[in-house]
Amino acid sequence: MQDSTQSSKTAKSSFAIMLCTIASRLLGIVKARVLSSVFGASGVADVINFTFNIPNNFRKLFAEGAVNSALIPAFSSLLGLGKKRSSLHLFSLLCTYQAILLIPLVLLSYFFGEEFISLISDFDSAQVALGAKLLPFFMVYLAAISMGAIFNGVLQSHHNFLHAYLSPLLFSLSVIFGVQYLTPYLGAMSMAWATLVGGLLQGSYSYLMLRRYGYRLKPAIRQADTPLKPVIGAWSLVVLGMGMQVLTQLVTYHFASTLSEGSVTAFANATIFYQTPYGVFFNAISAVSLPLLSRSYALGQMQEMQKHTRLSIVQLTSLLLPSGIILFFLSQESVSVVLQTGNYTLADAQLTALALRPFLLFMVTTSWYAMLLRLGYSANRYALMTKITFLQNFVDIILMWVFITLGWGIISLPLANGISYVVLLGFLSFKLRDLYNPIKDTRLRRGLLRTVAANIPILGYCLLYASFGMTWYQSGSNLRNFLILSLLALGSLVVWLLSYALLKVELLSLFRSKKQGSNL
Repeated sequence: MQDSTQSSKTAKSSFAIMLCTIASRLLGIVKARVLSSVFGASGVADVINFTFNIPNNFRKLFAEGAVNSALIPAFSSLLGLGKKRSSLHLFSLLCTYQAILLIPLVLLSYFFGEEFISLISDFDSAQVALGAKLLPFFMVYLAAISMGAIFNGVLQSHHNFLHAYLSPLLFSLSVIFGVQYLTPYLGAMSMAWATLVGGLLQGSYSYLMLRRYGYRLKPAIRQADTPLKPVIGAWSLVVLGMGMQVLTQLVTYHFASTLSEGSVTAFANATIFYQTPYGVFFNAISAVSLPLLSRSYALGQMQEMQKHTRLSIVQLTSLLLPSGIILFFLSQESVSVVLQTGNYTLADAQLTALALRPFLLFMVTTSWYAMLLRLGYSANRYALMTKITFLQNFVDIILMWVFITLGWGIISLPLANGISYVVLLGFLSFKLRDLYNPIKDTRLRRGLLRTVAANIPILGYCLLYASFGMTWYQSGSNLRNFLILSLLALGSLVVWLLSYALLKVELLSLFRSKKQGSNL
């Protein structure tokens, strides 16, 4: 009964995460559409995307990595042991140290923004000046959402997933309405003000929800009876890996800024389209599987750990493989229907679709790599996972440089990224073979083969459509084209579901509210 109740709670949390992530991705696409319509793929758009990418990458250091690796386990342990007072004090300590770290960064961006943008970009003087004006606003946004990440981490420790995943929607709504209605008055600075307000709204909402549990923002320095040192230790290791990812992203956008005008915007938009299916499905699967992996390892239940890993890999494949096939063949159509309006031309949409396709080719293997990383984290192998993260990003940078030198243009960026994940996937599998060996897992092979077979009809449907060489999408974003794209997507979804039903490929069995009985 207890397992059934816990599984039911897990299912509800997973669906809440999935629904909020879907809403977040959809708003992200709407946001990209508004930015593309207002600013096009011009030099101004390149500066906005390039400059916003700076705090967006730092977010991995001060928000996402820390919450996932250290904060949630620490607060969950304290609350489980009934140490609410220690939990309150740890919250105050982390907020204090976060503020001490972030306030100087905001000040540096204000006084030395122009020198920094000039150093890491290939922009002309006017573009550098605009980036320097935008950067301080974006860094305040970084400070707000970094504090918000602590708030959301504690909320999740209290099993309040809904409000933790709802808060980012406020940021997207602020940017959408701010850019749409303030640009005639503020120009490119509408993005600066909309981002600032959105970040403050996001952080404030999370804090208001958290206050109900007794947490308050107040300075604290002394560690007292809190597990501050272990939290900082785990956070530091992940930050090293995340820092390498930030460096790689900066290098990627630098390479993009050296290509033809509009390449930065095209790459940024391609990432949004790619992250829509990947983010929705991977977040939902990993949110459920990571606690299961950690619990199995802590209890020494290796067979359970291997079962959860296998099931996660098969589920990710069953969701991401058809998504990747469909979006690959409808990439040009999707980008044109969503973004091709206002100043965003057909040529801009074609460049975005070109950058999107290599991402989709490697979407499944990328998810396998990320899932195995979480397997390593669940076994407390932070140092090894950090080293592998460093190696993957190093390979990524080297391959980008080689491909751009060969003259491959914008596809060099996503292609290098995908290949680096494949290379390190093999290495990661080898290093974690004592925990789980996918090569020797016959059940995994059977599950993957069944999934691949079930996707053959989907591939056939897409190839049949592509053979007609239709150009209806070239007129851009309008109601007619939206309906055509919707019908094509609906048709592919019907083929997907029928094929999976025929070959008995299970979907989302991780979310079932009863005890799992998968035959994988």
